[in-house]
Amino acid sequence: MGNPAARRSPSLRAVTQTSRLAKRLGDVWCLLLTVTATTLTCLASGALKTMAGEIAPIWFTNAVLLSQLMVVSRRRRYWVLAGGVLGNLAANLYVGESLGVSVSYSSADIVEVLIAFAFAPLVSSVSELVRPKVLMRFVAGGVLLAPVVSGLLATILLRGQLSGNMFPNLANWFISDALSLAIFTPAALVFWTGEVAQLLRADRRRKTAFLLVVVCIVTAGVFGQSKFPLLYWALPPIVLLAFQADLAGVMVGLLLCLAIAVSFTIRGTGPLWVFPYESMQGRIFGLQLFLVAALGIALPITATQAQRNRLFTMLRDGERRYRVLAENATDIVMSLGLDGRLTYVSPRVTALLGLSPDHLIGLHLADLAVSDDRNALAMAIGKVASGEVEASETSRFLRKGVKALWMETHLRCVVDPFSGKPDSLTATVRDVTEQRLNEERAADERAELHSLAFRDGLTGLFNRRHFDRELGRRWQQGARADKSGYMAVIMTDVDAYKKYNDFYGHQSGDECLRIIAGAIASSAARFTDTVARYGGEEFALILCDTDQEGALAVAERIRRSVESLHLPHAGSESGIVTISLGVAAFCTNEHRDPTLLVAAADRALYAAKRQGRNCTCVADGVDGDLADV
Repeated sequence: MGNPAARRSPSLRAVTQTSRLAKRLGDVWCLLLTVTATTLTCLASGALKTMAGEIAPIWFTNAVLLSQLMVVSRRRRYWVLAGGVLGNLAANLYVGESLGVSVSYSSADIVEVLIAFAFAPLVSSVSELVRPKVLMRFVAGGVLLAPVVSGLLATILLRGQLSGNMFPNLANWFISDALSLAIFTPAALVFWTGEVAQLLRADRRRKTAFLLVVVCIVTAGVFGQSKFPLLYWALPPIVLLAFQADLAGVMVGLLLCLAIAVSFTIRGTGPLWVFPYESMQGRIFGLQLFLVAALGIALPITATQAQRNRLFTMLRDGERRYRVLAENATDIVMSLGLDGRLTYVSPRVTALLGLSPDHLIGLHLADLAVSDDRNALAMAIGKVASGEVEASETSRFLRKGVKALWMETHLRCVVDPFSGKPDSLTATVRDVTEQRLNEERAADERAELHSLAFRDGLTGLFNRRHFDRELGRRWQQGARADKSGYMAVIMTDVDAYKKYNDFYGHQSGDECLRIIAGAIASSAARFTDTVARYGGEEFALILCDTDQEGALAVAERIRRSVESLHLPHAGSESGIVTISLGVAAFCTNEHRDPTLLVAAADRALYAAKRQGRNCTCVADGVDGDLADV
């Protein structure tokens, strides 16, 4: 098989080697950067050491190293730790400490950083550190626990090197490192994450620069004199900066304030010299407490302002997106008050209804519909306004100079998130005129198909399919009724129709059937009667709630009506067109098959044919005798 790497193309191998080289150079750069930063911060912190106990009142090296670990990728954390150890050792050796003392200091610092990192989040911006739960965890583990453990380790390892008792040295170590971690960790994050570059943005550069200059001027004025205790007069510019700038600007402002305050305090001026501190270390601790208080005031303000700005941005973006969608939608988008009056109408209304959006503001939505449809639309609006989630209503909307359009209005209720009560309504109005016309055409087509299925194309009467279906349905209705009733069937046949067709032709025969069908239909005048072309020249009638006597009267009326037409028939003995009829009537509550009724009427019809035609015969029973008229 061979080695897969050996089969790679030269260009691919070159790219792979270049990528690996870039990673190695990046790792080396990370190591060198960490060594440099740690060495410089150690030397700067060491310059602030006091003579008593030799514990630095400000030790920001660990905060800088911790913040770098919170930002870098997992693969480079080992390089950062290695750089921190080397830089710490280098700084301690540079100032003349022995190897054992340097290792002891470095060990305590690295342990503190590792414990704090266990409680710190991985961040890409400083705002992620100041979230309530994250910040509380970091303060408990990173700011409080880590300095205690590292202080115990340092005092044990350096017992013979530190002057004084163990407890004061441990207290000094804890206060120095805890305050420094609280102050400098978020400040260093601003630089490691690159957020400090945002201060140079054109839209905020001048404002932030002006506020930072104000912080510097006020801090210099406060710490440049030693007559008055004006320490907390340095807070208002920082608070103003918190209201107007982002978190990166606040951190830079605090660092500038600290730098100016420390420089003046070390030189023997400033409000801290008004108070009777025993040593410089006490004054620096007091200054740190002041900066922690400033940070405690500024951070909540900045976080609140950032949240407020995000909400305003989301609101502005949401409104912009809503307007873009509304103004480019094919439907009309509307906003309404709970009273149904329009507060916003998208421009689409001009194309659909020929109306200006501005002229519709304040009108009731239902007023756009024709008078017959307004009440239904107003009721739908009322339902949604009273708390129903949504409703739809199809109405005809007026359009100037054009026939009213069918519009489907979909209404939704907008609920106030705080009170949980309906606040307003939204409506989406869609033109469904074409859809409505298609539905009407489809309904007409269905009606036409139904007519073709159950109507006779020649005479316009019902066909046999409808006759059979109606016979069964009417019989079942009569059988379910409480009182007994009758149903009658009349069967009719045109006498000598074949001779008529042969003599006059098929077209005249068809016309003859149409005329006879009209006469039969007009003679059976009740709307409950069913008249059908049973087949060929044969017709059938269903008469509900009709006994034998009533059916006979109807049959005779039909026979005389056709006879009175005097349609010429050269092939008939009478010389005119006549019909023969058979009548049968059954009681519907008798458990019989309705087809027996048709069979009885049919037998009566053929009896009339045998008796000479142009007459009516009545069936007395299913298998009974037949009577003629």
